[in-house]
Amino acid sequence: MNRRRGIWIVALLAAALGAGAVVVHAGSAAPTLPASALDVTYSCRVQSQHFVSLYAGVTLTTNGKTQPGGVFLNTGVHVIKSGTTTTSVNQVGVEAVKHGVKIDKSACRKVKQQIPLKPKGLPSPPTTVTPSHAGYDSEQCNTTARVLFRVKVKMTGQKPSHALLAIRDVGGKNKPVAFYNWSPQKVAVYTSFACGTP
Repeated sequence: MNRRRGIWIVALLAAALGAGAVVVHAGSAAPTLPASALDVTYSCRVQSQHFVSLYAGVTLTTNGKTQPGGVFLNTGVHVIKSGTTTTSVNQVGVEAVKHGVKIDKSACRKVKQQIPLKPKGLPSPPTTVTPSHAGYDSEQCNTTARVLFRVKVKMTGQKPSHALLAIRDVGGKNKPVAFYNWSPQKVAVYTSFACGTP
């Protein structure tokens, strides 16, 4: 698998959707997850091309401006068109901002099934991201028509300070697709051989 760091997920989805495409972080359009529900599992539809896009980054400060870190899953099914602009909404997002946990419930449904919050079944060692090393990681993973994700988030001062995100392929016998151990300062990224640099 190509472990090189990829391009920003904005550019990734723009390329997938064509000219005039933009990507909205989950916080821009998806409803806020209640503070009391910070360990949940959802089943999400996947676009007809059968791949999902994943992005994880740490908080970075450049020229005095801070870009909050986060981890995001985009299955490509929630697309909004306005004139020449196409907007793709992430299905789950955890971002280091106040109330920064969002889920797109229009494309995903909550399920009782839980999946392990561990990298078991995925190649190791992980790709490690820090402010001084890459800053972010972007992946594209082949899947079937539906994926499961489980996200568990720790909040500090109403902001996500740590998150575990596991993604599994429902049609692929629930095989693990990716696992993220995220914080604003460091991310460990585990991905299957179905993933690679876009």
